Amino acid sequence: MKWLRSDNYSIPSLLAIGLHAVVIVGGMVAVNFTDNKPVEPKRPMIVNAAVVDVSQTIIGQRESAERAAKQQAAIAEQKRKEAEQSRKKQAERKALEEKRKQLAQAQQAKEQAEAQKQANEQKRLADAAEQKRAAQEVEKKRVAKEAEQKRLADKKAQEKKQEELARKAEADRLAEQERKRQEEAARLAEQQKAEEAAARAAAEEAQQRAVEEAQMVQSISGLINDRVTANWNRPPSARNGMRSELRIHFLPNGEVMNAQITKSSGDALFDQRAVDAVYKVRRIEELAKVDSYIFERNFRQVDLIFNPQDLRN
Repeated sequence: MKWLRSDNYSIPSLLAIGLHAVVIVGGMVAVNFTDNKPVEPKRPMIVNAAVVDVSQTIIGQRESAERAAKQQAAIAEQKRKEAEQSRKKQAERKALEEKRKQLAQAQQAKEQAEAQKQANEQKRLADAAEQKRAAQEVEKKRVAKEAEQKRLADKKAQEKKQEELARKAEADRLAEQERKRQEEAARLAEQQKAEEAAARAAAEEAQQRAVEEAQMVQSISGLINDRVTANWNRPPSARNGMRSELRIHFLPNGEVMNAQITKSSGDALFDQRAVDAVYKVRRIEELAKVDSYIFERNFRQVDLIFNPQDLRN
């Protein structure tokens, strides 16, 4: 069974519902509700129903045409309204764009006018600043020229003054130099005299010391020779003219440190007795009283020529 829309097929639907109601009521009347005898089965009633398409009728076609016309009119009206709204929006948008364009042009013109005004003002200020700078430059050059002239005049006066001071200072320097030269010459003369006097005194003192030292050395040397000879034990082989040369080393207190033959007499026993005589002396007490520098120069090491005079022929 084909379902139809209620708004298009209301009459056929009512007819179908009524037909079904008649069938149901007839069935209920035909049923036997008594229990006396069994009810014989009856053949079911066959109902032939046909669905009528209302749209194929004149009424349905007219209603469909009217509905279609209304729908077309509604669609056309909707399109007309949309077109009207679109034109209105386009007009409004165009007017708004035009207004914006006019405002932008006005703003641009205003900005250009303001920029031109600012440029003119800046140019005016720049011209004024340039004029002021030029005037200041002229004044600066004038002041600098006057200052340079004054500086040159002051410099010339200062140089003249410096020259005078320099001449005076040079004259003073030369005078002072001459005075110092004379004083130095006098001082050197005095110094030379003093040095010559000191040199003479030193020479005399040195000569005196040398004489005294020579006398002391000669005296102590003779003393050493005498004491060695006094302690000498003459050997049987000793003969006149025999001599031994000895080297004796003394300590600052006068003690004999060692003795050795530097030149032999030719007789070993003679030489040995000479060495033995030195060791027998043991100490020369007088050396302990001698100044250290005299001892170191003359008595730290003594060379002795041993040739006794009491030898036989």
